[in-house]
Amino acid sequence: MMEYLIVIYRMITVIMIFLLVALMMGKRHIGELSVFDLIIAVTLGAVAGADLADPKVPHGPTLFAIAGLGLIHIFLSRVVLKSRLAGKWLSFDPTIVIENGVILERNLEKLRYTVDELLSHLREKEVFDIGEVEFAVLEPSGALSVQKKSQYRSVKLKDLDLDSEYEGLSTAVVLEGKISLEGLRAVGLSEEWLQDRLRERGYEVSDVFLAILNTKGELYVTPLGALARETLAV
Repeated sequence: MMEYLIVIYRMITVIMIFLLVALMMGKRHIGELSVFDLIIAVTLGAVAGADLADPKVPHGPTLFAIAGLGLIHIFLSRVVLKSRLAGKWLSFDPTIVIENGVILERNLEKLRYTVDELLSHLREKEVFDIGEVEFAVLEPSGALSVQKKSQYRSVKLKDLDLDSEYEGLSTAVVLEGKISLEGLRAVGLSEEWLQDRLRERGYEVSDVFLAILNTKGELYVTPLGALARETLAV
């Protein structure tokens, strides 16, 4: 029984220090992993896994190792920011794999990147014809960036000399049946105003799962238990 309690204690402490280290590393590393990011992540997992699986392993050195790896990662990240040369050693350079609709086979070979992988990543970018591609670049994180030829790009309003209205961020004013005071303060409106707008359509705040106000002054409401979204005009 004691061993299980020790494991639970270690799970809690390891998760807490992992969370702290992750916050220190920064948001970028959640969404993408460079080479040394991946090495640090795998090492952290191995260190924590060994500690959780065997209660006989000393716990203190494990926490110290996790914190130390996090500090090493932060240090290396700053080195990469300060020195482009160091960045080249610690990660890969972006590599062009398609130029003017032509696959650069030599670059694929250097990267040990197959044509099937390239085509798969192109399809993820909604590109099914290589001839539409001006440039395709394989980024250090492994993501593929694609620039289509001008004649295949989506038409934008500015291309047609048309004006467009500003579209900012929408603000949640009701969350799971409760008024978001922070959201109302952000848009400069009162609780009374919100309740009046909801009652005009037969809702109380407690009936609403989510209400969002956009920059045009339109209130989008999802009632509790409803799949369809209803629009309430201000």
